[in-house]
Amino acid sequence: MQMRRISDKIQNKMWSGRFDSAMAKSMTELSFSLDVDKELLEEDIQGSLAHGKGLVEAGVISKIEYAKIAGGLRSILADIKKGKKLWNAQDEDIHMAVERVLTKKIGNLGKKIHTGRSRNDQVATDFKLYMRHKAVDVLDQLSKLQRTAYELAKKHAGRFMPGYTHLQQAQPIQFSHYLMSIFFALERDRKRLSNFLSLHGECPLGSGAMAGSAFSYNRKAVAADLGFADASANSIDAVSHRDMALEFLSDLAITGSTLSRYAEDMVIWSSSEFGFLTLHDKFSSGSSMMPQKKNPDSMELLRGKSGRLIGNFTAMFTLVKGAPLTYSRDLQEDKLPVFDSARTILVCLQVFREALETAKWNFENMEKRMLPALLATDLADLLVENGIAFRDAHHIVGNLVGIAAKQGLNFTELSDEHWKGVPRARELRKKLTFAYSISRRNIEGGTGERSLEQQLKKAKEILGSVRATF
Repeated sequence: MQMRRISDKIQNKMWSGRFDSAMAKSMTELSFSLDVDKELLEEDIQGSLAHGKGLVEAGVISKIEYAKIAGGLRSILADIKKGKKLWNAQDEDIHMAVERVLTKKIGNLGKKIHTGRSRNDQVATDFKLYMRHKAVDVLDQLSKLQRTAYELAKKHAGRFMPGYTHLQQAQPIQFSHYLMSIFFALERDRKRLSNFLSLHGECPLGSGAMAGSAFSYNRKAVAADLGFADASANSIDAVSHRDMALEFLSDLAITGSTLSRYAEDMVIWSSSEFGFLTLHDKFSSGSSMMPQKKNPDSMELLRGKSGRLIGNFTAMFTLVKGAPLTYSRDLQEDKLPVFDSARTILVCLQVFREALETAKWNFENMEKRMLPALLATDLADLLVENGIAFRDAHHIVGNLVGIAAKQGLNFTELSDEHWKGVPRARELRKKLTFAYSISRRNIEGGTGERSLEQQLKKAKEILGSVRATF
């Protein structure tokens, strides 16, 4: 009777045998994590199904018992997807909640599923599965955005715009050259995540609390069943380290930063001072006071979300840097930053892609705003071809630009008198066109027509290999 009263008092916790009292209400609020880690339900079911197969091999349960356990686990997932409320206030986390409901469904047999397993290796496995699943989703969105950039670049080849450094007009480029910079930046993001999947392909299940399970089974087979390449090599490492989460958050933050920089350009380009871009109404908003306003909110939000992604990475690094091995409860806080960043980057990638697809590109404005000063470098290059050292050529052209600026002119508008010191001035001045400038830059990776064709060809090959992967 005494044992029964104690058990009732501490609310049937999974670890109730050791304690004589329940948690304080404040401790419950601090400790319980179901509201956060219920995100791992599918991975928890998946992990338990694989662990159950191992328990059959270890002789802990029979095949018949496993079939009943598996049916119970799958029914929990099906019930939740149907909207049934299975969890209660006593469920500390998703792992205990699943085990409690399973035991309620199939009886005491449900209590066997945790044999040889700790929440330490269970959580590590679920968490790694989740990140691997989300990485695949992000890779898919990255590839879709790359395809959008590629298709737009093909469609608008031959349209010119000013290229910028320091937000000042620098050199003429093809608009498609700019779009392909998006493609290849995203390709690095995609490679980082692909490497992430390759690097973090070891399954922690079977590591137990920190010393390994006493119930031996073929961990490699269980790992393979879960889509891992191998079993973890060291049980201490498997349950204690969160470098996978650090790398995942870092990769997503870098992608968010990539999007943020291009979004900044789009915000500037959509201003009336530039007029290069008109975002679709679906990706804009108005003002509560000023009726005329059309704000590029989608792009501004992408800039803001990048800060959130960086913050999540910083939070994780701060969390793990002082956590002693193997497991400390601090690590419970590792889930929220990952869940938030995964959701955030997926919607950011989708919004950026759809905004690009529906945007109106105002090429007339782009070309109309191209200043003749964009051709200054071309004049210097032409002088070099006529035997003048580049530093001297740079000085000659800089002098022309300076004189023109004082007169409120473009350097191409200066009188013949000012061009006297320029060799073959009349001939060279005829070559100073935007089309000629771009045509000179067919070096690999440049903005010239042939170079752009090479970029598009390379992008097509990349997209073809991505289709084969997915």
